[in-house]
Amino acid sequence: MIIFEYINKFMYFIVSDAEGGWLYCSGVSMSQFLPITKGRHGLASNPAMRGLQLGDLHLRRQMHEMGAKTDNIKGNPCDRIVPKDGDWYRQLLSVENASKELVREVIAEAPEQLVANVFHACLVRDFELAKGPVSAEEMEAFLSTVCEAYGKQAGWPTTASAKGFRK
Repeated sequence: MIIFEYINKFMYFIVSDAEGGWLYCSGVSMSQFLPITKGRHGLASNPAMRGLQLGDLHLRRQMHEMGAKTDNIKGNPCDRIVPKDGDWYRQLLSVENASKELVREVIAEAPEQLVANVFHACLVRDFELAKGPVSAEEMEAFLSTVCEAYGKQAGWPTTASAKGFRK
């Protein structure tokens, strides 16, 4: 049973019930964020990847403050429920001692947190995130617009794929 699912071509956040708690799966498409991130970071410091890491650390801190316990997961138990195409950077956590409501509430902030982290790292100041919850489809449309604008400014491709770039 999946209790929270937020999936678009840029990111995913999925929480499902697991033995004794919750399975939290998150990922960011490195190639889809490329028009925003390319040329704006150093070697091995991709802002999309780092944005997901920071967002997940924030999530863990919030969960711990509310009495929950989080743990890293080895392997890939999320494989059956996450996107397969592209070059996804993934994070997996188990969450214990947390109510369904707490998990939904904290995870619902993750997409905005990820984009805020990427925008901060890439100095994106000419686009502002909407306040409050945004659907996965609305976020995808917004990020596609940002990528289109940044792709034209910098001369980068406006979209990317795991096999290369396409305009």
